[in-house]
This record gives sequence, C-alpha cells and structure tokens, in this order.
Amino acid sequence: MASSVASAPAPAAAPDRVPSKAPKRSSIQVMQEFLGMGVSKHHNPDSEKRKMTLTDWGKFKTVSWRADAQRDYTEHTSVVLASENKFSAYMMEFWTWGVPAVVGVLTATSGSFIEKCVEFYGMTRFGYCKNPYIFVAGKEKCLEWQDWAPMLSNQGYGSFIFISTFIAAVSATLTWAFAPMSRGSGIPEVKTILGGFVFPDALSGRTLVIKIIGLAMSVGSGLACGKEGPLVHISCCWCSFICKFFPRYKDNEAKQRELLSCACASGVAVAFGAPLGGVLFSLEEASTIFPMRTMLRAFCGSTVAAMTLAYQDPTGSGKLTMFNCPYDKPPAFTEYPIFIVMGILGGWIGALFVHYNIKICVGRAPGTPFRAKCHIILEVAALSFFTAITSYHLLQLRVLSNAAIRALFHNCADPAVQSPIKQEEFMLNLCDPNDLGKPRLDMDLMYILLVVGVFRHIQMTFTFGTGAASGLFIPSLYVGAALGRIIGMAVYSANETAHFAPKSDDGPFVNGVHPGIYAMLGAAAVLGGVCRVTISLVVIMFELTGGLQLIVPFMIVCMIAKWVGDMYTPGIYDYAIQVRKYPFLHEPDEVTFSTNANDVMDESIDCLHPDCAGVGQLIDCMKEARYGGYPLTVSKTDPSLLGYIHTDQFLQFLVTERETNTFVTNNTRVVFKKYLDNKKEDSRDCLDASKQVDEGVMVVVPNTPASQLQQIFRNLGVRIILVRERAALVGMITKKSFIKHMEELHHSDHCASKTSGGLHEALLPK
Repeated sequence: MASSVASAPAPAAAPDRVPSKAPKRSSIQVMQEFLGMGVSKHHNPDSEKRKMTLTDWGKFKTVSWRADAQRDYTEHTSVVLASENKFSAYMMEFWTWGVPAVVGVLTATSGSFIEKCVEFYGMTRFGYCKNPYIFVAGKEKCLEWQDWAPMLSNQGYGSFIFISTFIAAVSATLTWAFAPMSRGSGIPEVKTILGGFVFPDALSGRTLVIKIIGLAMSVGSGLACGKEGPLVHISCCWCSFICKFFPRYKDNEAKQRELLSCACASGVAVAFGAPLGGVLFSLEEASTIFPMRTMLRAFCGSTVAAMTLAYQDPTGSGKLTMFNCPYDKPPAFTEYPIFIVMGILGGWIGALFVHYNIKICVGRAPGTPFRAKCHIILEVAALSFFTAITSYHLLQLRVLSNAAIRALFHNCADPAVQSPIKQEEFMLNLCDPNDLGKPRLDMDLMYILLVVGVFRHIQMTFTFGTGAASGLFIPSLYVGAALGRIIGMAVYSANETAHFAPKSDDGPFVNGVHPGIYAMLGAAAVLGGVCRVTISLVVIMFELTGGLQLIVPFMIVCMIAKWVGDMYTPGIYDYAIQVRKYPFLHEPDEVTFSTNANDVMDESIDCLHPDCAGVGQLIDCMKEARYGGYPLTVSKTDPSLLGYIHTDQFLQFLVTERETNTFVTNNTRVVFKKYLDNKKEDSRDCLDASKQVDEGVMVVVPNTPASQLQQIFRNLGVRIILVRERAALVGMITKKSFIKHMEELHHSDHCASKTSGGLHEALLPK
C-alpha cells in the first residue's frame, strides 16, 4: 500500500533490498490473519518501487493541517462556543497571543544570556578580571584586568590558542554526548518541521539546554560561526516546551506549527534586533503555511522579544544591536553600478561557500572514511585550533566577529570614535591616524582586509555543519563587510583624487563616499548569496544598521546576489535539507507540469471495509500498522470509495471504548454502520465507528496535473490525496511519495546528481 503517514516507525531495511532471511510478517499480513479482510491491489512494479522508497522517511510523521484543524474545532473551539462561560472564550483567545509573547520573553532572555557568555568566553582568551568579580562580560567593565601574557612568560599566543580550543572542544562534547540535534544552526530542521513533518528530538528540552550552553561556547571560542541562526532554533524549542502545558497545542501538530512560525519571528528579532525582519523571515524563508492570523501573532511575539531585549540591553549600547551606525546622506546614483558589481561578487562568494561546504559536510558525514578516523570532538577542536592560529596575528580576526563587523560598518567621522583609544579598541585601526575623521586608504590595510576576508571565508566553510552549535549569518556578514570595505576604500580614494569631474567639496560624487556603507552592502550581498533571502534580508539589514537611507541599495545587492547564486547552487539551507535527506516540499516550478496524478500515485492499496472484526483484534492490528491510515471501500470486489480512516485516531477511539464502555469487549464486532448494506446481518450488538470515517479527504482524478497536486499539499497542508475515477478508488498519493517523485524529476540538478543516497543518510545526526 502507498502509505498515508507512517505513524509508526518504518522498517529499517534499505529501499529495494531483498532480505536474506524470511521477512517478518507485515502489518497487512497480521490484519489478514486476524480479520480475513479483503485487500485491493493493482500489481504495478513501478508503484511497488515507489512504495518501498517511503521507508527512507519512516521516522518523520506527516502533519495534516486540515485534520488537525477539524480536531481542534471538535475538541476545543466548539466546546468553548457552546459554553455560556465567556471567560473560557477570552482565555482561549488570550493564549493564542500570550504564547508567542512568552516565547518572545524567553528567547530574548536566552539571547541576552548567550551574549553575556560570549563576551566572557571571548575575554577569557586574553586574560581575566580580578576586580570587581571574575564573571564580567566585557574587558571595559573590569576595574582591574589581568592579561595571561605576563603570567605565562609572555605566552599570550599559546594561552589564546589553548583556551579557544578547550572551549570549543567542551561545546562539541556537550553536543555529542547529550543532544546531537543541537549541532549546526537548526534552521534546516526548523524548515522541515514547519513544512509539515514531525522531527524527533529536534525541539526537545535537552536540545534547548545544550543549544544555549554550546552556542555560547562555540561563538565565544572564536570559531567562525554566529549565534543568529541558532537563536531561531532556540526560540522554536521554547515554543515546543510551552505548548506541552496547553492541551489544545500539546497533541495538535498543526496548531503547534502556527506558534512555531511566530517563534521564528521572535528568534530573528532577538538575533538581529529586527522585529519586522523577523516576521518577514518567518514568512519568506521558514514557514510553509502562514495565514494572516499567524502573521499578527508573529508580529506580537517579535515586538515583545524586541522590547525585552531593549530592556535587558545585553550589549550595553542602549540599542537593540551593536551594529547601529546610521549615515545621514544616501549614496549618489553614480555609485549604483558599483553596487551592482558588489551584488554579483556576493552571489559568487556565496555560491562558492555553498558548493564547498556541502562537499565538506558529505565528506565528513558518519560512515565516511574521514569520520572513522576523526571523532566529532577532535574535528571541532582541530577547527578551533587552526582558527585561533590563523586569527591571532590579525587584529581584525583576533577579536570576536561582532566587534570586527561593527568597526567595518562604522563611520570614521563619528565624533564618538575620534580618540587614540577608540581607534584600536573600537575601530580596529581602520581610520587615518593623522586625521581620525577619515578612513585609512593605504594598500597595507586593503591587503590585510583581503587576507581577513579570505581566511574567514575558509574558516566558515569548514566550520558550518560541524559537530557544535553554530550559525553562518555573522561570518557571512564578516566576509562581505571586509570585501565591501576594500571596495569602499578604493572608491573613496578615486573620489578624492579624481580630475575628470568638476571640483566640489565632495569630489565627483555628490554625497561623498563612505567605506562603511560599502561594508554594509557587501555584507548584505554575501549573506544574500549564501542564504538566498531577499525581502526579509533587506529589512533585517536596515533595522540592524539603522541605514534607512540604504533600502534601495540593499534591495539591489540582495536581489542580484540571489540571481547570481541561483545560477550555480541552491541556498545553503535548501541544499542542507536535500543532502541530509529531510522531507521538504519546495515551491512549484516548471518541472511539475510534466506529470500528473496517474504518474505519481501508488496503485497497490490496502483498504478497510464497513464490516470489520473484533475490537481486540483491530486494536492489535492498528498498533502494528505501518501506515497512518487506510481508505474505506465498499468491499473486496467493489472499490467504491467511502472515506478514510486515520490510524492514530481510530486506535484511540477503540481503546477508549474498550476501557470506558462496559458493553464493549475484545470480541465486540466493529462496523461502520452508516455504510452497511441493509441486507447485512443485524449490527445492533456491534460497535459503530462511522464517526471515525473522514469523508472530507482530498480526492482528485487521475489526470490532475502534478503542479496542482503540489499546490494542494503545500497550501492546504494535507498529507494524503486519494485518486478516484468515477466512484472507484484507483490510487493514493502521500506527501512523502510526492516529494520523492519531485526529487526524481530534479535528479540531474545540484546535489541529487552529485552525492549518493548513503551519504545523504549519513548526514543525519546520530
């Protein structure tokens, strides 16, 4: 049978593999043995092969938005509406807003805690604070600072490397030992969950705790990673934890996903100090179904998260982000061709990262020769070791990435940074020492920034996807900011020395040239080339930097970076989903018009009929069922479709009736009385299960285009489509089998043609 949803774990045997020994009895064999039911089968070899491939995703349970919405109305909404107690209605509505708000508070608190820990770990690599207390975030807040170098015979270099490596190794150890699903950024997993699949352990409490602790250590150790993407995962973990306290959300996966979409917005709001960008990121990149009511609640959650972050002020700047450095004047239109070039470069750099990072991730996956020789903890320690070695001697790499990006974005003309102390600590020697109001333009600095950008690009290529909590937003911004600053310095120098335009105070460019603006646009271009986000990235960037005057340039570089990057590879998150073999249904494209339902459907179907067997026998069968449901047809010989039986719901009904109804025993016969022929024997002593039949299951005809099927699966949130010709059931299409079919159509594209299924499977966390 074509599975609807594998509610029970599927067999572990690989697809198309013939077992050497006698196979274990299948669930349908058990059902036939108990009940003597009819099984309608059409022996189509291609259909059987498609059916066997479903075992790849046996651990992922599919979510049906339609079925869960109906269940929510039956169990909660209808009860509240029928009640005369208005307080219940108010409380139900209150918590639809309250849960996102609470998630926003918890996410902001987690983000503040991580920020403080990152500052502490980053500071510890150089020394420690003797007064007022040991745990202090930020060297500037310490009254009595002690460097490691004088204490260790001027071996500050060695202590920097050792402490960085040790902190990263501890982070990897915690991840490997307690919560493997906390590794990486978590956004591919979140996208899979919001796409309508249940991901075991991805949102567990253990994952949440280790993600917070491990992320602070990974970033604080100086690894080429950021905390922004993982904060989205942390926010979703908090949401999943809170949902367990509410019966309405605890067992209703579809309702949970509405709140998880809101949690994504809160995570981005905390990560970047960008509440509007968070809502748009959840809409554009993370969520599959995002109705207006979810958008409003996401806006509420991100607003509360931003307010909480502003109140806690973890950076001590009094602003939502430490990158806030607005420029009063917009760039001149004569600079726009340069912005177009920067967008192209950002797309190339992003595609280069995606290509080689995926190759590295496949090469170090579990089961590969590399992984057999190198443990995950050793790998992370080695990455941190070489990152520390290559970073120590360059000031812009030695400090934490946030501080370096802030300096690259900032304007040397800002009076707040025009002092010798600020030049090294805040601006990292990016300004002219003879005139602190102007940027440095010497070739030595350009060479240093080029080396810094190349080193950080190589570091992030190896670091992302390793066995520790890590994101890629900050290192991507860093690489782009270094590139943009170099271009900005070159344009500034040309602007100052140009003789081909009439002289004016600003040179040939009307509004002058600011290398910091170019750094911002370069950062947006590279991040857009890596992630392929557009609208939300533009909003995030102007909220992050305060660059309201730069909206149009941000739009240009992000759009061009996406166009260029898409010519070579998918975005990093979509690529990671493909390579890790997660089930995910993407947006429709032209390929979906080449097939129809008749080409996709499985024709070998196991069906139930209105006259069943005893309650005890059915319970045993449903417990061993491999499928999430079974079509209900008239009889073995009459395939006329009556409806659909959901396995979990039907099993719960049978167990409840046996335990609570004194007239129901294991031998009580179960029938669907509504569909019985009048000539059937008297069914008064039977248990009527007619209300368990889902008559609203989605039905299409065999020639329905695949593009329409994809719209049904993606926009309506169904998990199964039945194919009917006239009244007869002729086939079934599950969401998983349809995704598999679409992957086969795209088999020649990107990673599908370049990596084997074994390596795909190997990338799944163990």
